[in-house]
Amino acid sequence: MTKRSVSTAAAGLALGAALSLLGTAGTAEAAPPSTDGYAATVQAHSNLRDAPNTSSRIWGTTTKVTEAGVACYTRGQYVKVGSYGTDVWYFGTVIDYDIGHIYSNVWMWGGNVNVGADPAPGIPGC
Repeated sequence: MTKRSVSTAAAGLALGAALSLLGTAGTAEAAPPSTDGYAATVQAHSNLRDAPNTSSRIWGTTTKVTEAGVACYTRGQYVKVGSYGTDVWYFGTVIDYDIGHIYSNVWMWGGNVNVGADPAPGIPGC
């Protein structure tokens, strides 16, 4: 299995600039083919996982609200936090500028991804 984080500043700046431009509208939108699909943000302290369940490997944890490119969603483990629960998990790339990492090919629980609904309209199934 390949390592999923990249610590190069050049890669972070290039992908970060692309996702920043996509995120200006504040809603999930179709992205140009060069990104992971739909621009979104992920809440602070969210675990980025190897599979759509809480027993899978954690590749990283976001340090603050972080930009993401969502490629697709699937139904995985149901998770409930507080009064909200969902079995929707999103797959894509997350950029954490604070620690200088890009996490590619990771799963994010739907309750941590700010897209408005689970699953978000327009995001295809995986």
